[in-house]
Amino acid sequence: MHRNPAADWMKLAHDSYWLGVESLTVIGLRTFDIMTGQGSGRENRLMVTEKVRAAATAGMMLAAGGGSATSTGKAVRHYRRKVAANRKRLTGKNR
Repeated sequence: MHRNPAADWMKLAHDSYWLGVESLTVIGLRTFDIMTGQGSGRENRLMVTEKVRAAATAGMMLAAGGGSATSTGKAVRHYRRKVAANRKRLTGKNR
């Protein structure tokens, strides 16, 4: 199968943009919860452990793929799934 490098980079740019948007949303939700006392110790511990685990997995994906748009895209998509799950969980609370 012939791959289009430009399309790979455009997909990576698109996914990276949305990762940034969703990450800022999650940061805002968690900051609000912490500032208002709604955040739980469990959620805070989960936040830290998830970050470490997801970053390690993404790092391994990047190292294995040599930094190509395809391997970098896989790492971004992996991280984005985690961030999207956090956003859904945090917005599912009674707000």
